Amino acid sequence: MSVLNSRKHRLGAQDNPTVGLFVSTDAGTTWNHKGWRGYIRTFYTEAGSDGALWLACGNGVLRSTDGGNSFRITTGWQITEVLKIKVDALKPLVAYAATAYGVFKTENGGETWQEHNKGFLKPFVSDIVIDKNQSTRLLAASEDGVYLSTNGGAGWRRVGIDGKGVRTIVQHPIVRGLFFAGTEDDGVFVSRDGGRSWNATNSGLKHFTVYSIAYDRSNPEIIYVGTHGGGVYRSSDGGRSWSQKTEGLNNLVVHSLVVLPSNSSMLFAGTLNGGVFKSTDGGEHWTFNSQEEAQVWGLWAR
Repeated sequence: MSVLNSRKHRLGAQDNPTVGLFVSTDAGTTWNHKGWRGYIRTFYTEAGSDGALWLACGNGVLRSTDGGNSFRITTGWQITEVLKIKVDALKPLVAYAATAYGVFKTENGGETWQEHNKGFLKPFVSDIVIDKNQSTRLLAASEDGVYLSTNGGAGWRRVGIDGKGVRTIVQHPIVRGLFFAGTEDDGVFVSRDGGRSWNATNSGLKHFTVYSIAYDRSNPEIIYVGTHGGGVYRSSDGGRSWSQKTEGLNNLVVHSLVVLPSNSSMLFAGTLNGGVFKSTDGGEHWTFNSQEEAQVWGLWAR
């Protein structure tokens, strides 16, 4: 995780297996470790509106209330292999953990957690989205499609991409009815009706396992995806077609992507065993940035 400016933007990267969480306050020029120094397989970081930091880890969910200087584990042995953690923007004590064993929810800052898997055919959930229009409305990426909950996770029903492994799902920050999902072996799917229906959108895509999706917040038509073996692809037409952007990117297994909110030309890509790469021209060219040989599972910016 990285802080570009304590009042403006944060960029986060998780380095596995070295020591976990790193922070940068200068757009990735330097990185500093934060918090836990044990072997922590950190998959993703998110911050709540109250300033608390949450880590999704192999051994559970960690939370920090002092800017990442220290963390405490909030989960017990029942909750492991947490792949994503998502926090309610309006209720920062409410968070959802997407895990290999389904969805878990806390309403008290991690003091207690409840399993919320009613309706899933296969409870392996790799990502979850809290709808920005209605926080009790959730979309989940599962091993057999996309699932929807309209009651804060109490019940789920499958709404698309049936039978396919969905690895990531994201909501557009500007066009809030627009969602994209990345799959294992089946490329990118789009929903233009709030997640109710889904269609493949793979024109130009040659690598069909998609781990990450990132938006240019200044231009709703520009979208990036990170793939297994194909590096980064960019769309300039709202996801209708894709162009591969890999010049200088010498590791093509991209697990995480982020576009800086303060500078939409600047991107970071986290790779598997290749560290972090940086682009300053919208993905046209890449240079190695940091964390050599690291597995960078998550990037986060604010």
